[in-house]
Amino acid sequence: MEANLPTESIFGFDWRYLELFLIAILLTSLTVITHYTFVNWIGTYFNKFWANKNSIRSRKLVMVGIVGILMTAHFVEVWIWALFSVLRGVIPSFMEAMYFSIASYTTLGESGISLPRHWQGLGGFEAMNAILMFGWSTAVLAAVVVKMHDLGD
Repeated sequence: MEANLPTESIFGFDWRYLELFLIAILLTSLTVITHYTFVNWIGTYFNKFWANKNSIRSRKLVMVGIVGILMTAHFVEVWIWALFSVLRGVIPSFMEAMYFSIASYTTLGESGISLPRHWQGLGGFEAMNAILMFGWSTAVLAAVVVKMHDLGD
């Protein structure tokens, strides 16, 4: 169902994007909370398996665990966007919504799924969100590597 908002102002602004932007802020907030939670788990995991000098865990296993936690965080974040798309009726099936969301989140953008006209900007907002989340993950991995080098063998 199309909103009854004016589509253009004197500056050519499409007001439907304001609604999409507000929805994107909500979904981004949920992904930030999710990412924050998983990053905290990484701190706990790192302290348990690396910082303990008596641990027999290797650096490789610690890094694999951290990357696994981050991949899980990103998967949950994709799931959040896909769930919204299904609940709002933007995409009819959850599998299609996941496929579209993965393509948007990874900024690939080639899912072959066409959204209704009113929702066509959603994938772009998801990609913007994902760039921030991937940047955060990269910063976490860099911090872990620096910490590992500071702690030494």
